[in-house]
Amino acid sequence: MSKRESEHIDGFYRHGDNAYVVQLSESEREVLTNLVEQILELLGERADKHVDDPLAAMVGITSHDSPPEDDVLLRLLPNAYADQVDASEFRRYTESTLRSKKYGHSMSMRITLKTAIDGIIEVDHDGANDWLGAMNDIRLALGVRLKVEQTNHEELELLAPDDPLRGVYAVYNWLGWLQGSLIDALMDEDI
Repeated sequence: MSKRESEHIDGFYRHGDNAYVVQLSESEREVLTNLVEQILELLGERADKHVDDPLAAMVGITSHDSPPEDDVLLRLLPNAYADQVDASEFRRYTESTLRSKKYGHSMSMRITLKTAIDGIIEVDHDGANDWLGAMNDIRLALGVRLKVEQTNHEELELLAPDDPLRGVYAVYNWLGWLQGSLIDALMDEDI
């Protein structure tokens, strides 16, 4: 291991011109795999099951014109407008593409996690962007469960040791740190 690599044991680091590497423990990979599979499942529940119009299916017009009922899915596929008529129309033309993009990011992350050898995750530039998208979606989902918009971080830091949300908050923070390390690696010009 080079001196540069040993300085970046924790978090992602740049390796060569177009590779980003992180070593994750088995438990870290299991947590990430479980969470990304939950995102995939949620996104799959919203997929169009029957599209009567082949042209609409081909160009990605969805049959969904109302927002998702699930709070997490609504955070992942939010309304673009406050006005319900405008929001519904916009959703019909964009949700399918957004959902497919998020599904692709999550599937890429899942495949990388499942094929890691000795816990070493290596992604190229496109894979890094997939990971950033997937980690962001996982953090959004966890943020909904933690009610981060209504609860300040000081309150979350003071959760009782036996509170089940304490573990969720720890994962939420760890993912933020992992995301940050990948962003830093992507911005690292000193190879």
